[in-house]
Amino acid sequence: MDKCVWIAKKSLLRPIGNRNPNPFYSVMETELLDKINRLGIGPLGMGGRITALDVHIEYFPCHITALPVAVNLQCHASRHASAVI
Repeated sequence: MDKCVWIAKKSLLRPIGNRNPNPFYSVMETELLDKINRLGIGPLGMGGRITALDVHIEYFPCHITALPVAVNLQCHASRHASAVI
């Protein structure tokens, strides 16, 4: 599970629009993003056209009985910061 959580955190560092090199996961990322944004949830659950900016899927081999899954959500606002010194 530790590796699973680490990979999920690592996926947050991938730039928006950067797809997984594996075509299977690349298509899945695109389909999930489209379906999530069609839900109409919007920012803060207040409704709207855009709910998610992107979906990143990472994978790693494991034993079939383990199948750990980690989901990481990151607020777009917290990705940007600036400081004046």
